Amino acid sequence: MRRLNMLRSAKNSANERGATAVLVAILMVVFLGFAAISIDVGMMYAERSQLQNGADSAALGVAYNCSSSRGCGSPTGTAGTLANSNANDTKSKVNSVTFPTTNSVQVNVSSMDSGGNDFIRLAFANIFGISTTDVGATATAAWGPPTSGTALPWTMGKCVFDQSLTADQKAQLAATGNFTGLPSSTHILLRSDQNANYPGCTAALGFPTGGFGWLDLTDTSKCQADIAVGTGEAGSSPGNSFPGACTDIMPTLLSSPVLIPIFSTSTAQGGQHAIYTIYGFAAFQVTGWKFNPSVHPDALAPSCTGNCRGIFGYFTKFVSLQEGLSLGTGPNLGGSIVKLTK
Repeated sequence: MRRLNMLRSAKNSANERGATAVLVAILMVVFLGFAAISIDVGMMYAERSQLQNGADSAALGVAYNCSSSRGCGSPTGTAGTLANSNANDTKSKVNSVTFPTTNSVQVNVSSMDSGGNDFIRLAFANIFGISTTDVGATATAAWGPPTSGTALPWTMGKCVFDQSLTADQKAQLAATGNFTGLPSSTHILLRSDQNANYPGCTAALGFPTGGFGWLDLTDTSKCQADIAVGTGEAGSSPGNSFPGACTDIMPTLLSSPVLIPIFSTSTAQGGQHAIYTIYGFAAFQVTGWKFNPSVHPDALAPSCTGNCRGIFGYFTKFVSLQEGLSLGTGPNLGGSIVKLTK
């Protein structure tokens, strides 16, 4: 009896081992299938990330060109170059470049393998009869004048800006709020102590003493102010020196134009704590300054001697990707921003 029980126990153990082996074999197939799927899905996510970076870059690049004085050029060519440069294998397909509105562009891209095929090959999904897949991405960017945001804390009068325009540009700006072409590149002197250099910029027009005014800082440790078109901005005295937080900022402005707010009227005539009504943003290239004690001369600008204090430079066109500015539909004075909207 004991011998019979031992034989039955051994037989049951062998059966159980056989069943376990079958179960393990089945589960291994499942586990390998999941592993294969995870590898292919990971590859698709990586491809999607590259394509999205490419679409974002392409949309911003096309929008940047369209908003500049150069014009849109070849949108498809620009999109293709930027999309490919963001792909690890430098291969992607630009399906379309469309303009949903007059100041926005949408770019759609999809995957492409090294052989120029409109798909990517999957490593393990062949187990399930799937050997290729297509991955795509879309991005939309818009351009136009900024209407609010954080900017350099100084403002100048619209009457000064108007003097850099031709008669036709002035008429166009008055009629449409925008102008085409470039302002005059003549170097000017913006004085903080008088209006003598700006004919027509009188106190009667709400133009305070000085060619520009420093605005109250948003944060006294940072050279910036919160600006909003069409609303009042509190300003301080033009002064004979930079605000403390701007001492180290000014030299950096020599390398490229900066967007600055332009005011249309001011509630104070003496320049002390004026309230400026911001009309729009213009681009200004700083070429020098004279303050106490810092001086950076500009031989092309009017002389600034004796007690003269001011900033040298000229108006231009400039496109910014600055995140601190909000895109709007206000007056376009040549200072534009480009942003991703989708």
